[in-house]
Amino acid sequence: MRATAHIAALHSALWSFDRWYRLSWYVWPIATAILVCGWICIDKTPTNSSGLWARPATSAPAIPVRRSPVLANWPEKLQNDVMVCFSNAVDLSPLIEACTRLIDSGQANDGQLVSAYSQRGFLQRLSQPDRALDDYNAALKLQPNSPGTLTNRAYIYLTRARNNEAMADLNKAIELFVPANAALARYYRGFDYLRLKDYDHAKEDLDEAIKRAPSNPDPYLTRGDVALAQQQYDAALRDYDEFSKRLPRDPRGLIGRSSALDATGRTDEALAALDKAIALAPNNARALAARDKLLAKQGDEKK
Repeated sequence: MRATAHIAALHSALWSFDRWYRLSWYVWPIATAILVCGWICIDKTPTNSSGLWARPATSAPAIPVRRSPVLANWPEKLQNDVMVCFSNAVDLSPLIEACTRLIDSGQANDGQLVSAYSQRGFLQRLSQPDRALDDYNAALKLQPNSPGTLTNRAYIYLTRARNNEAMADLNKAIELFVPANAALARYYRGFDYLRLKDYDHAKEDLDEAIKRAPSNPDPYLTRGDVALAQQQYDAALRDYDEFSKRLPRDPRGLIGRSSALDATGRTDEALAALDKAIALAPNNARALAARDKLLAKQGDEKK
């Protein structure tokens, strides 16, 4: 039971953090479908069109429910809802409804309830954070030492500037995680330390997050903010540029770059960075305000 809940929490953390992990769940079903189609074409063997891999992509489960240790051993009559609740479909409403049916079924054991609550919380964390928080609380009431759920609850706390509560969850999660699996929690805690202006500890956590998951762009951006706060402008520029390299359509790296350039008196370069940011996101209030401020500053300097 504890192992099942731990794997479910790990799946949730990896799904929110590691783009290659997410991509793998999309790629292998497609490859399997192509292989099956090849068998059909070559062998001409009659096949049940309602079979799992013959369904259209919109209705087929995105993960192998019966082979996943996270989802094993659910009662047979709940299997359809299990497949939907833990799938990767774009429309989240059916997933949330399926998770709710699992929770309300009265047939799930505690470990399975932790999985269902954590999954429903993850699905609702952006659109309905209050409900997500309730779900994470319910999961942690059943299993207080679930590091993935603690990490996800800390995210909700961070979005509400409940920094001390986030820190408590993240400290506990990092203690419980195997170090290699703690990258997301380390990133969140680094972000929290930045808010608390504890820059040395923030950098330490962000360095570790980048070491464990170098493909994730967000820790570079936050580490750039830490370096900027410490007036380490060259380091800030490197991190902002690294973020932009990984997410070239996201204006935040360019906005950060502008701040570092402005702090070193390179106003024209700072304005150029903001122009690029606004070209990517014409309605970005932060970029527009920063450019207006720099233009006013530039005008004052020319008087």
